[in-house]
Amino acid sequence: MATPPASKCAVHDKRRPRRSASSKGYGREHEQRFRAGVLERDAICVLCRTAPATQADHWPLSKRELQARGMDEHDPRRGRGLCASCHSKETARHQPGGWNAGGPRY
Repeated sequence: MATPPASKCAVHDKRRPRRSASSKGYGREHEQRFRAGVLERDAICVLCRTAPATQADHWPLSKRELQARGMDEHDPRRGRGLCASCHSKETARHQPGGWNAGGPRY
């Protein structure tokens, strides 16, 4: 019996396992120091100023930029509290992925 064809071409069939949050630097120190410190300081979203802050966002430099400069990415002073909606919008704007990544369109 023949094997059915793959649903995607070889270029787009990149089934890579996802890295865990802790392997990307979002482990215990991030949770206890950065996230807790930011959300304690910013109880209300600093962008919309209406919804409760539930996300700790690295700002004005991203976590990667802080790491590249040898700065402490777990310092709460380097973050801001955002609601889930504002955090999603900011992430889409500054770190586009998927269709927003700017790759070729067919």
